[in-house]
Amino acid sequence: MHFYHAPENDPCLIIHCDHPIRNQLHSLELSDPENDQRVNKLRVPMFPEFDIKGSCKGLLCLCDSSTRDSLYAYNPFTRNYIELPKSIDETLYDLSLVFGFGFNQTTKEYKVVKAVYWRIRPRYPRHFSRMFSLQSEVQVFTLGKPSWRSLGKIPHHLYAQGPSQVLVNGRLHWTTWPRRYHLGCLLISFDLEDEQFREVPKPDSGGLERLNFDVVELGGCLAGVLHLNYGQLEIWVMKEYDVKESWIKEFNIAIHVPRRLEHADWNSAEPFRDSKFYRKSSFVRVLGLLKNGEVLLEYKCRALVTYDQKDGKFKDLTFPEMPIGLKQLFMRVASIGLTLSLASDP
Repeated sequence: MHFYHAPENDPCLIIHCDHPIRNQLHSLELSDPENDQRVNKLRVPMFPEFDIKGSCKGLLCLCDSSTRDSLYAYNPFTRNYIELPKSIDETLYDLSLVFGFGFNQTTKEYKVVKAVYWRIRPRYPRHFSRMFSLQSEVQVFTLGKPSWRSLGKIPHHLYAQGPSQVLVNGRLHWTTWPRRYHLGCLLISFDLEDEQFREVPKPDSGGLERLNFDVVELGGCLAGVLHLNYGQLEIWVMKEYDVKESWIKEFNIAIHVPRRLEHADWNSAEPFRDSKFYRKSSFVRVLGLLKNGEVLLEYKCRALVTYDQKDGKFKDLTFPEMPIGLKQLFMRVASIGLTLSLASDP
């Protein structure tokens, strides 16, 4: 019921502080600027160290960092949670995972999608470079069901761009890894109703057809973000879902350095060395669209900023009790429908 008020309000931020001893979650409401906006601490009862693998409609999909294969669906506001059955074969060689977490509006069911990738161990090590092959399997778990289901192989190598998988029009979306002998990456969707993977059309020009990009959700529409030089952004939006001709370039965001980063030591890698969320290719990340039309941005895993397309102005956001101020602080924000999930690494 709380989720369906989303069109009336700005999002709530779920802040993940990855402390050296124990992880913490905090919440921050952005919808009422007239009231005192403070960061409130949330309690995670399952385990001290965790990663956020996905999020949807205010629920989080968490993974125990110590075991890697223990997954939980968790409501950070009621503190209710369930543990998902284990399904990963840890004996596989060079195992990597890509997660998705979404809600099927037709059946009112939450689903966890897991793409498992591994390499076949070569018979003769000296021929490794020519003989290894990448294998895959897609597994789906429906909350409330007893076990995972296998959907077989997936013909795409999905790129895990963080704890945010974009849910638009009942489908989860990822980009693929760059392909050999091809420019750019593919835009792939997974339909939570019929459980089929499909390629989403990209525009024929503008950069999305030949460059790698991030995928986000803006105002209920699917969008692609191109990272240009020195933190400049171009944001393309698909106004009508799955219609190639409906792509338009809606935002041009210029260079901006938040106050929090003005005095940073860019010649030192120390402040960013330990961040498991930091992505070297992105100085700035698009988080979502506020109800006043401003774009919510995150810079260098450290600062929150809004951008107004009308006048081209930026506004740095600061809040009381925000877990900041340490020398090594990292923030990451991921869309979870009504809420956004912001992660920080001191």
